[in-house]
Amino acid sequence: MDLNIYKGTDSSWGVVAKLFHWIIAILIFFQVAAGINLHFMEFSMQKPLFIDIHKISGSFLLILVFLRIIWRFYNSKPSNKEVPLIHIVVSKIVHVILYALMIFIPIQGMVLTWTGGYDVSLLGLYNLPRLVEENLIKYEQFKSLHYYFALLLTFIFTIHLSAGLYHRFITKDKYGIWKRMSFKK
Repeated sequence: MDLNIYKGTDSSWGVVAKLFHWIIAILIFFQVAAGINLHFMEFSMQKPLFIDIHKISGSFLLILVFLRIIWRFYNSKPSNKEVPLIHIVVSKIVHVILYALMIFIPIQGMVLTWTGGYDVSLLGLYNLPRLVEENLIKYEQFKSLHYYFALLLTFIFTIHLSAGLYHRFITKDKYGIWKRMSFKK
C-alpha cells in the first residue's frame, strides 16, 4: 500500500494528518466539557462511570497525540512561502503550547488518579504500574491543577480555532491555511 497518497503536499497536510487533527480536536472538546462538568458535579452513582469514561478518553487522546507527533515527523508539510512571518511565528508558539498541554494534562491526570488511590488504566484495558503513592492532600491539589490546565488548554484551543476561522472568513483563506486541514476541496 502506497502511503504517499495520504501524506502532505505543498498545499495540504494530507488525509492522515487531517484525520488526526479533527479527531483530536473533537476529543479535546469532549474532554474539556466532560472534565468541567465532573469538576462541579456532586457525587452520585453516575459520577464514577463518567470519570472512567473521561480517563479512557484521555488515555486514547494521549495515544493519538503521540501518534500524531510521529506522523508529523514522517509527513510532508505544506509550504509557508506566502504566509506572513508573524502568522508563522504565532502559529508555531500556539502549536507548541497545544502539544505541550495535550501531553501534560493526561499525564497530570494519571498522577491525579494515582494520588487519589485509584489505578490508571490505559484505554480501560491495561492497568499501568503505580508510579505515585496515594496522597489525598496532593490529590486535591492535583485536581485543581488539572482543572486550571484544562482551562488554559481551552483558551489556547480557542486561539487556534479563532485563527483558523480568521483565515477562512476574514482573509478568505488567501494563504490556503483553512484548506490545508479541510477535507473539502
